[in-house]
Amino acid sequence: MKLKPKMRQILVMCAWIIATGTVFALLGFANHKQQQLLCSTVDIYIDDAVNHEFIDQHDILSLVNTKGNVIGKPLGEINTALLEKIILTNPYVEQAEVYSSIDGTLHADVLQRNPIVRIVNMHDEQFYIDQQGKFMPVSDNYTPPAIVANGYIFNTYAEMKIQDYAAVQDTATDSLAVPHMINQVYKLASFIEKDSFWTANTEQIFVNSSQELELIPRIGNHRIIIGDTANLDDKFARLMVFYKEGLSKTGWNNYSVINLKFRDQVVCTKIKM
Repeated sequence: MKLKPKMRQILVMCAWIIATGTVFALLGFANHKQQQLLCSTVDIYIDDAVNHEFIDQHDILSLVNTKGNVIGKPLGEINTALLEKIILTNPYVEQAEVYSSIDGTLHADVLQRNPIVRIVNMHDEQFYIDQQGKFMPVSDNYTPPAIVANGYIFNTYAEMKIQDYAAVQDTATDSLAVPHMINQVYKLASFIEKDSFWTANTEQIFVNSSQELELIPRIGNHRIIIGDTANLDDKFARLMVFYKEGLSKTGWNNYSVINLKFRDQVVCTKIKM
């Protein structure tokens, strides 16, 4: 008997509904079984893309077991969202993802934070600012290859941690506000960190008594006055031209100061003989 088109459509739809329901039922059954499965092992993966050694697997395992040993515990009773929050309490962790697999393994994938500048303030206190502009303490076990910023920096780690950094950054865009010095140091360090040449050739950022930014290069006996962080592209472009067309001919040790504060100029001070 030939089915009418409308009846055929109804049967096809029913078949799809039954098939979909079956799939969801099987998935639900599998999920239920997995929830009852006991945790057999913990697999910790620390992304080493940033090549830092602030934390190791033992550190993360200790955090995972903060609420008790997870081995032997039903996967359904392990609060993975809570474990992620616990792992993120480590000041050197930027991201954490905790999840389980059907073989009974609890996975913890962790990304370390990447500091780009080490602050040494006027109180002789030290801390880092990472790529995201977040503040982090120094480590007793590991020292990353970050630029050092020192001089007349009065901000403390505790002060900066409790402050809304987004608000600090916003002040830098307000033409009526004086950009926060920590913000300027971070902006300059970020600019340098994005360029392999300037990263390799910059040893130190110094904040002088006039609250101006200076650079101490790895090569040469000069210091470079940046001033503030306005027009960094232009300032470093002028510095590169001077390096190529000036210092390459006169020598790297003939000047004590290279001043980039003034627009369209490179003002140099020769070393007195």
